[in-house]
Amino acid sequence: MDIEMRYIVSLVFILLLLSGCKKNSGTGDTGSVIFQYEYTNNATVSSHNGWLLDNTGKVSRFQKKATWVFPDKDGSISESDMQKNMAACDSVMAKVSTSDFTNYAGKALSCVDGPMTPITNPTSGAGVYIYAFYQFDSGNKKYKQVILSMYGDQQQLNISAFSSTVVDWMSKIR
Repeated sequence: MDIEMRYIVSLVFILLLLSGCKKNSGTGDTGSVIFQYEYTNNATVSSHNGWLLDNTGKVSRFQKKATWVFPDKDGSISESDMQKNMAACDSVMAKVSTSDFTNYAGKALSCVDGPMTPITNPTSGAGVYIYAFYQFDSGNKKYKQVILSMYGDQQQLNISAFSSTVVDWMSKIR
């Protein structure tokens, strides 16, 4: 077999190998990300508020009175339920630039697979503060929640390389 034929066969073989590779779940389209900050307390008086940030850069506030659809036990929420939550927001708090959104969405996507610390219960009655994002899966039309930081009555941290950077950025939005 001559050199040109070996080159072609090698190239075809490499392409076949690459076509069978599974895409890393930590990567994706930054436009498929929705950031969320929320506080929930069901102690004496029920409280639920926070904000959602979509890929247009709009930071929309929600409050206790909003009818809300929470993610299921696996952290998933349907596309239609996410749209209901977006519609339940009562005002626009801020606007984030496209470049900031894209930058931090890219960093957030690298946090999809953690690692995560174990959940602990350090306090009682303080409520739970969560910094998270949702990544859309077009295959099943659902958003999957990725927790970056949860503290209060329950505590858990995503300890991937960029999680604290994204949480710091998110904390400046509220």
